[in-house]
Amino acid sequence: MTAGFLAGIGTKLADRWLNALLLPGLLWTALLATSLRLGQDHPFAADRLGDWVDDLAARPAAHAPGTVALVASAVLLASTGVGLLAGTLGGLVEQMWALPGDVPPASWVRSWRQRRWDTAGEQLRTAIRHAAGAPDDGAARTRAAQVRARQRRRARLGSARPGHTTRIGDRFARVTLHAARNNGLDDLALAWPRLWTVLCAELRTDLATARDTYAATARLAAWGLLYFILATAWWPAALIGAAVLTTAAIRAFAAADVLADLIETACDLHLNDLADRLGIPIATPATDTGHAITGRLRTTTPSTSDTAL
Repeated sequence: MTAGFLAGIGTKLADRWLNALLLPGLLWTALLATSLRLGQDHPFAADRLGDWVDDLAARPAAHAPGTVALVASAVLLASTGVGLLAGTLGGLVEQMWALPGDVPPASWVRSWRQRRWDTAGEQLRTAIRHAAGAPDDGAARTRAAQVRARQRRRARLGSARPGHTTRIGDRFARVTLHAARNNGLDDLALAWPRLWTVLCAELRTDLATARDTYAATARLAAWGLLYFILATAWWPAALIGAAVLTTAAIRAFAAADVLADLIETACDLHLNDLADRLGIPIATPATDTGHAITGRLRTTTPSTSDTAL
């Protein structure tokens, strides 16, 4: 049974290595070779690429088993290395998505988002005023359509005034606000590791899946940035990078929203379970229980002198 369990783990790790590191890395490495061969002057000269491949295949060393094994190993190592780099960049992308925007240049992006939101709100209010004063049914229908269009635009910019550099940062900030207002957990980061231990298996699985999906979108954005690097040698790579980044941006907020919803669900459904495990009486309203949990977890650690005594 142990052997089967270890074999299952090995299979999963191999699948993750293949899908997350090797295959995307092989694609990027192949595009790197293409970029260096074609260059900026002949970006679509497929015949030059074909001639280069034929020339390599015609060399005697290309048929030596040792050379083939060495080149294959080098390509695999390079592809895996690029995949690891993309994973590291993906972690940085996640941090950038959640930046609060307190210092430049993040604060400039936040200010720009706030100006857009304020402008959209003012346009919506203006449209509502004009719709209220429409003189006839035809004009009223036109003004009502304008109001709906302004509402959709404001909704696309967010349900509240931006406070972070991205909508993802705003969404995760609302999770913290939800935990504080609805559950009394004033420090969700402190309570979350303890709360995780009392979650049901189904919710844990859903949270882990949502977290992996969110991380995958960040890695996808990182691949988009890496493709942009290739544009310095072959400009069509910029188009590929733009397409990858656009796809990542579309998927990112949806993945973050699902993850945020599940975290809020965990706080709503299992707050009393955590209180019970900590030996804290369950109170009404729920915020009192949350405050008691936070207070318990924030108890000060004995100082060195106290410990020595």
